[in-house]
Amino acid sequence: MGSVAEYGWQVRVGTGERDIIGLHRVVKEIAPFVPNPTSKAVLMAHVDIWGFNGAFLASLSSASIPDSQALPVFLAQNNVDVWGIDFRWTLVPQETTAFGFMEAWDIGTDVEDLGCALSIARNMRAASGSGSGKIHLLGWSRGGMTGYAYLSGGTQSAEPHVQGFIPVDIFMKTDDAELRQAACDRFEAQQARLVAGTFHDTTGLLISTVGTLAITAPDDPSGVIPGLTNLQAALFLGTSTFALFAPFPPPVPSYHFTGGLAGDPTTLLYTQDPYWIDFLQGAAPYEPVNIFAQGEALICDHDEIVDLPFDDHLAEITVPILYVGAGGGFGEFGVYTTTLLGSTDVSIHLVDLRPVEERVEDFGHADLFLADKAKNLVWKQILDWIKSH
Repeated sequence: MGSVAEYGWQVRVGTGERDIIGLHRVVKEIAPFVPNPTSKAVLMAHVDIWGFNGAFLASLSSASIPDSQALPVFLAQNNVDVWGIDFRWTLVPQETTAFGFMEAWDIGTDVEDLGCALSIARNMRAASGSGSGKIHLLGWSRGGMTGYAYLSGGTQSAEPHVQGFIPVDIFMKTDDAELRQAACDRFEAQQARLVAGTFHDTTGLLISTVGTLAITAPDDPSGVIPGLTNLQAALFLGTSTFALFAPFPPPVPSYHFTGGLAGDPTTLLYTQDPYWIDFLQGAAPYEPVNIFAQGEALICDHDEIVDLPFDDHLAEITVPILYVGAGGGFGEFGVYTTTLLGSTDVSIHLVDLRPVEERVEDFGHADLFLADKAKNLVWKQILDWIKSH
């Protein structure tokens, strides 16, 4: 990465064996182990299933893409001090067999861990000559919902650490009755899993296996999606992500990670096939079911079903906001949550490359970070906003 270096370490945040988070720093150096001082900084909170490196630095583990084709590297090259968190569930080893410890892990756990990461980042920036000012927070998908929850709670504390917030392709609330009802239905399904004693979700394990089989046995029949080969199944997961939510509707219509050709869900339009497959292999194996259940409850927005504190003070959030959405992801549906905030400085950047009726071919949820066009369509706009705030 030239003059840009990545540092990573783990931090204990509790007394339990698995109460550990990961921290990352991607920064331009003036000499080895000497960060270039800069007033601009951002901490990135990752999506479901993938940790920081898997979500934001997938290029480092992909032979098909230059290492520099990653948002953290791009920002660091432009004098932004980039930090990242691995929420504790991403560090649970695949060989784990007992998951009782995950029963208590929920959105509140991630919010606490995010606050810890932000505090450490600010202190370390001060120690390395960049000052102790607040920093920006970027949250992609689940990380964005966690960011909203953190800021909502932070309005009740003296020091929320955040200078500005960039929620990427996500919402916490919707004014669409059908989408709310679908979230209520998905909540009931997740709640049933918890009642049955299932506290961990294995979607990440499945996804990483699909990615591995696409490399090791690409032409063999898929055991995950009948009628497709392993390679076709991996590509299908990108273009037709909405199918994973069956029998329930997806969170938004035609929701997908990577835009694909209508009528041929094995043809990616914006992200290179090898890069997508490498991205799949970076998935973390497990995630708490509680996080899924509570996320659906917040979107469902029926306090009589479950009353959670994470959205109680949205109207008191006043930091500047940049919402970034993908036309084939949450896109314009994510704008509504920003209207519930108390922020007066709100910017919207939507990447809409197709008309609504061709939504399945539009820029996808992960194209924002993986696509060849992402730098020009997304990253430069994020950089400009950070520099101006």
